[in-house]
Amino acid sequence: MRRELGSPLLLGLVGSVFIALGSLAVGWLGPGSNVRGWPIIETLRGNDLLVHLSTFVVIGAGLLLVIAWLKLGSAMRKNPADALKRVIVTSVAWALPLAVAVPLYSRDLFAYVGQGRLMAGGFNPYVDGISAIQGWFNIGVDPMWANAKTPYGPVYLAIEEATVTVAGTSPIVAVALFRLIAIVSALGIAYFAYRIAVLRQVPPDKMLWLVLASPVVMFNFVVAGHNDALMLALLLAGVYAALRKHPILGILLITASVGVKPIAVLALPIVGIIWAGQNRTLRSTIKYWVVTVALSGAVLGALGLLMGIGFGWVLTLATPGSVSHWYAPVNILAIAVGGAFGAFGLDGELPADIIKFAAIGVMVIVVAWVMLTKRNLDPLMRLALAFTATVILSPVIHPWYAAWCIILFAVVGIREGLATHLAVSASIFFACVSIAEGMDISDAVQGDILGYVIRTVFITGGGVALIIAYCIHEELSVGLIVRRIRTYRERRAVAKLHRAAAGAGNTRTSV
Repeated sequence: MRRELGSPLLLGLVGSVFIALGSLAVGWLGPGSNVRGWPIIETLRGNDLLVHLSTFVVIGAGLLLVIAWLKLGSAMRKNPADALKRVIVTSVAWALPLAVAVPLYSRDLFAYVGQGRLMAGGFNPYVDGISAIQGWFNIGVDPMWANAKTPYGPVYLAIEEATVTVAGTSPIVAVALFRLIAIVSALGIAYFAYRIAVLRQVPPDKMLWLVLASPVVMFNFVVAGHNDALMLALLLAGVYAALRKHPILGILLITASVGVKPIAVLALPIVGIIWAGQNRTLRSTIKYWVVTVALSGAVLGALGLLMGIGFGWVLTLATPGSVSHWYAPVNILAIAVGGAFGAFGLDGELPADIIKFAAIGVMVIVVAWVMLTKRNLDPLMRLALAFTATVILSPVIHPWYAAWCIILFAVVGIREGLATHLAVSASIFFACVSIAEGMDISDAVQGDILGYVIRTVFITGGGVALIIAYCIHEELSVGLIVRRIRTYRERRAVAKLHRAAAGAGNTRTSV
């Protein structure tokens, strides 16, 4: 019985349930939402003490889900015979409570509603911000993006318009539909990742552990409902079609992925490389690239023309770049350089901007090298490296951007040892970053500095402890970790005695 209570499935399920319960008090809701008037919601959100407690419930439950994920990986390694079934069943069990949680970790679901209403109202999201529609604030859109132009492609704009039209005047129904799209897309990611893994003889159980069961995927695709899930599902479907010798279908699917989020354009050259075959030359590869780009451009151009929005998304790719993240390497360097200039009384903004633009230049060079090099690189490895270079060399790294890289490397196949440790550590880090994202709490709770500090320490300490625990021993067994520490201390004590004895012997010899 004790073993059952500590099972990964049950631990993660408890975490998921408490995330959903905590979200009732601190999940994102539009200021004008009638859900705020529901008795249980009104009671929870009207009491600052309950809101404080709910923030810790959500954080603690999130960390518990991460622990359950690590224990699931250990259980799969111990019993590989049923690993595939275990990871699928466990992932579904964890996802069910999260699928009905109030949105957490991001307000993008509400932005999708606003952009859908823009489209339905005859506006062009590449020209007009969400603030152009009446009552935009009550939807729940983050005011930071009220005047921003959408960075999404025409395919997702069409989906947004259709979804809002079906939902009618209810933002909550629209939010639920957008989340459903993301959840179905997450399943699509898992399905096509599995098909590719089988085709390439990559162990599918470990791959799905990193893709389907990952807390980064659970938090950002199931709870937050990011459209990156749809982009990745279409991208992997296109790569799978190309690998199965259906390049035209692959191009069309990846074109649809670009039409969701333009970053997917990195996958188009990969289709050309696969299409050109193993004995390809640079000349033949360029020929297939031209056909690929021409077909994709024609489809997106025709769609943009039919929708009356053209190629506006090409000019708005920099919209998310207006924010920066403390954990982005480029941003860290830019802040350091800018601060150094400022310390001498000089303008630090210009050199910081130069660093960011230089990083973009390096990004272009690295991606070009990855695509053009004659080295014997696997096409999917080229794709994973291109996405990773794009993310690392950007001043903006959202947790769901990290999901791109983790998923693509998992599909390529991650070796045991250091590579797996890096992938798991990155997953833990970005899961904790997701947990740390702002919650929908009152100004009184938001302004409580002590509560903020405690929450930050809780998340940071939890994340660091989990990474250390994993690196010490993948089983995440507390008892084993304690024994390892005790053994380490005993060895140090013995070594100290040996050094002392050696020192005493040397002293006697010298005398």
